[in-house]
Amino acid sequence: MLFFIITLILWGISELTEDNFILSEMISAYCAASLSLCFGIFFLAMIFGTRNWFAKIICLLITALMMITSYSFIETSILLYKDKTAFDNREFETVIAVPTGAEFDDADYGTEFLMELEIHHLTLDVYSLNISRDYYQENLSGKSLEISYLPNSRYAVSLKEYSMEIKD
Repeated sequence: MLFFIITLILWGISELTEDNFILSEMISAYCAASLSLCFGIFFLAMIFGTRNWFAKIICLLITALMMITSYSFIETSILLYKDKTAFDNREFETVIAVPTGAEFDDADYGTEFLMELEIHHLTLDVYSLNISRDYYQENLSGKSLEISYLPNSRYAVSLKEYSMEIKD
């Protein structure tokens, strides 16, 4: 219950800090880690609360999955912290290429948004740019894109169609 309360508090704080990209994303990652820990501890308690061996094995697997997920979110937050100086100094890495893969969120209703782009075996997180599936497919798919991203966490900070301008 403690991790669930912490999750709600962190979620509220992340909504208040949306103007600071790094801080907002870090807190959101900690929020997700806290929620994963909440579920992990719940299924760990279920291991001790049940006598069915099959249920114990399933709960153990779910607990392990939740702990690994929590670790992944904590690691993401640490990488974002390492990118804080680069973000403040606007020292982004830039890649120009046609994406080889795109992943969208699974919205049950409403707009689907672009989550990740793969370019030359480099996966970039573009979810925070709020690019809808329709906009991506109509305007960006199959085109050469210029993407600026943070070096450690690989969060994209800008994405635009690349156009090579010839100057006289």
